[in-house]
Amino acid sequence: MTVFRAIAFAGFAALVIAAVTGPAGSSATASCGGAIVQIRDPGLRASFEKFEAQQSGTAAKICATFLNAG
Repeated sequence: MTVFRAIAFAGFAALVIAAVTGPAGSSATASCGGAIVQIRDPGLRASFEKFEAQQSGTAAKICATFLNAG
């Protein structure tokens, strides 16, 4: 019974992850993080945009790979 619960929990977790993430090449988010919700606070949104603009070259490559996956 415990093995069945573990398999069911893992399957449910995989289903949730698949449902939350968007398809590759989606225009839903332009940022690397793939935010689930849109940030409505202009100050907070600006701080995230500033952070993304100042990220390292390696992080920029990872984000480009993430956005172009598919």
